[in-house]
Amino acid sequence: MNTIGLRGRKRFVLASIAPSAIILLVFSYFSFAYCIYVSFFKWNMLSPKKYIAFNNYSQLFTNPSFWNSLKVTLIYSLISVPSCVILGLIVGIILKNAKIGRSFFRTMFFIPVIISMVVASLIWKWIFNPTQGIFNYLLLKIGIFGTANTNHWLRWYLDPNGGALASLLAVGIWKRIGYNGVIFLSGLLNIDKEYYEAAELEGASSFRQFWNITLPLLSPTTFFVLTMEIISALKVSVSPLVFTNGGPIESTTTLVLLIYKEAFENFRMGYASALSVIFFLFVLLLTAVQMRTNEKNVFYQ
Repeated sequence: MNTIGLRGRKRFVLASIAPSAIILLVFSYFSFAYCIYVSFFKWNMLSPKKYIAFNNYSQLFTNPSFWNSLKVTLIYSLISVPSCVILGLIVGIILKNAKIGRSFFRTMFFIPVIISMVVASLIWKWIFNPTQGIFNYLLLKIGIFGTANTNHWLRWYLDPNGGALASLLAVGIWKRIGYNGVIFLSGLLNIDKEYYEAAELEGASSFRQFWNITLPLLSPTTFFVLTMEIISALKVSVSPLVFTNGGPIESTTTLVLLIYKEAFENFRMGYASALSVIFFLFVLLLTAVQMRTNEKNVFYQ
């Protein structure tokens, strides 16, 4: 009877996880394997596939658009990731020390997270509109612009020399700091108060307590937030698509957006698949470096 009962439980467990496992196999592992397969072909989804070996990869590394999109992605990530982590930590500290209205402020900071990126991008596109946006209007009112001549206004997402990328960074950071703030708040509340009490008895200043107690014991949370931010920054595509469609002059064409445009606008599925494989290897390498770097810097209570 015990053997039959054990077999029944095993079957129940297998039946419970089967739907999720099938979805994971079909939409993740099988899809990626098929992506690798397609990367060796020339295919526009309408005509039959034509095997071209490694031509897509050789074309990829000689294409200036690929290197430009990689540069844009790296610049975006290098600015977005530390900004979101640091600002998220500041928000977490503010929420922890708030005496009244903690739930209200937590909700207000978290609202941008639940807004879809498309809606958020449209809102910020209106804010940064060079001629009708509220941001340039406020700059004019406080005297940064000495004239109402719109030729002197900041062009924001129409400026290929940094303005367009700055606009994307604004919406990306705005959407992420609330999420990070709540995660950091959870980590801060889990730190045992006895550490701070002992430090106060030793005469440690608030800064020393933060540096020697809070940051080390918050390192698991920081590692999690840092990992999530790197993933979010590397896969950014919706905001540049809505803001500028990758322009002006490809100044906001990220690597994921380039994959999308090659696949569904230019119908070069083989080339887009090769881009996806390279992107996967790049993220895999970055993840390995991050794991190796952080394994000695994460402390647990």
